[in-house]
Amino acid sequence: MTRRGTLAYYLAAWVIGCFIVSVPLAFADAVSGQSLNAASLFTIYFFALIFGAADVLLFAFLLRRVMGWISARSVWMWLFAGLVLAPVLILLLARAGDAIAPLRAVTPVDYLLGLFWVAPNELRQSGIWWQAPIDGAAAAAVLFLVNRAFNRPAESEAAAGESPA
Repeated sequence: MTRRGTLAYYLAAWVIGCFIVSVPLAFADAVSGQSLNAASLFTIYFFALIFGAADVLLFAFLLRRVMGWISARSVWMWLFAGLVLAPVLILLLARAGDAIAPLRAVTPVDYLLGLFWVAPNELRQSGIWWQAPIDGAAAAAVLFLVNRAFNRPAESEAAAGESPA
């Protein structure tokens, strides 16, 4: 699992992706009249880690699959893909949550599925969903670096072909 950096990739997506989303939310709170301090930033970050985990991991999974499918090796391709994928994913998840909300009963499965819709609905209702392309591009740039650090097929194949003798 860690040979190709999967654990590092998804952990970076979760920790850094949620922080990237938290910073503009904290600044938006500061513009609306609340104080901007470390406590408010870390409170937003804490809730982003909880409620945004499923969405960020889904974003990272889709981004890695798409970039692997098209064999993207450039940071600019990852930036553009993150720029497009993040708002599309947020809007789709928010609409799916709205469509399913009247049909749901209160079961433990509904609480687990609700984790996918809490963060997109919060971004949409707060009026700052426009930050999604910026957040997606920044997270994609970091994920590109993590993916590149662990996924080096040319070096591993060359090293495997060499003999110690």
